[in-house]
Amino acid sequence: MKVTFLDSKGRSGIQTPEQETIWTAGGANGAIHQLFQNAMSPQPSSAEIFESDVAIQRCVVQAGEQSEVTIEYHLLVLWEAQVAEYEVASASGHCRRYKKYPNTMSTIVPGFFPARRRLNLHTAVVCALDPAFMTRLEGELDHLPQGSLHELAREDDFVLRNIMRLLIKEAEDGGLSGKLYGESLATALATRLLYLGRSAKQPDRQKFAALPRRLLHRVLDRMQSGIHADPDLQTLASEAGYSQSHFLRMFRAATGTTPHQYLLDLKLEKVKELLATRKTPLIDIAAACGFSSHAHLSTVFRKRFGATPSRYARELNRK
Repeated sequence: MKVTFLDSKGRSGIQTPEQETIWTAGGANGAIHQLFQNAMSPQPSSAEIFESDVAIQRCVVQAGEQSEVTIEYHLLVLWEAQVAEYEVASASGHCRRYKKYPNTMSTIVPGFFPARRRLNLHTAVVCALDPAFMTRLEGELDHLPQGSLHELAREDDFVLRNIMRLLIKEAEDGGLSGKLYGESLATALATRLLYLGRSAKQPDRQKFAALPRRLLHRVLDRMQSGIHADPDLQTLASEAGYSQSHFLRMFRAATGTTPHQYLLDLKLEKVKELLATRKTPLIDIAAACGFSSHAHLSTVFRKRFGATPSRYARELNRK
């Protein structure tokens, strides 16, 4: 499946912070707009992953009235910075106040969402997941508990929170780490939610079977030959003949790492190989190894090896 990182107007790339945007309805981004009507984003970038199956957005939510809506997506909210205060009418007609605390999470399942009043300015990261994507993923999981998903309130699961933070960072970076990384994070997030929403423990990954050696070699050959094109999760899973979620688990069981990390290692080794030739410009090396730019290559290379590609090349020349 294609991974795209879009702004709120459906354009690729990142806008400047001055270009503050109000959402337009449509797809997973439209579901976020339904939840926080007239909310503003300080960085109007959003991620739509698996086309429109998953979207994530950091929101600055203004105080004000919010009408009742029908939510069509699963929504996961990570509350940030300030305590968020709300007021909702009870069945008896009286108003009830409640609060959402920083670093806790809430979920909303598809269905009716009642009117409420937002009492203060606050911020939140919101992820919308298409029910069809969730159903597809459920069919791929082993030992999934029975029953329907229930809503979570004040959830403090550090794994779910960390995945949300990684995904919003990737969105705000414009998908810098590539399609495979964004897709893997989205799958991990949805899988975690499927278990937490049923109050069940997610199985330890040691229990999963490893990808057979023959199929692993096919996938690794596909990675090696497609480094410049940045292969996505669907491509690699199809090469192995497994669903995406099964492939992720079996690949890690076989290699001890994720497909994204393995592919990144291959890219960096290829970069070192090309640097050793002392003939290829860095901008061409970046393109040949699947990096979005010279700057992206330099950032990743320095993080791994403690030096920029240029410095690494100079050190080679001294030898």
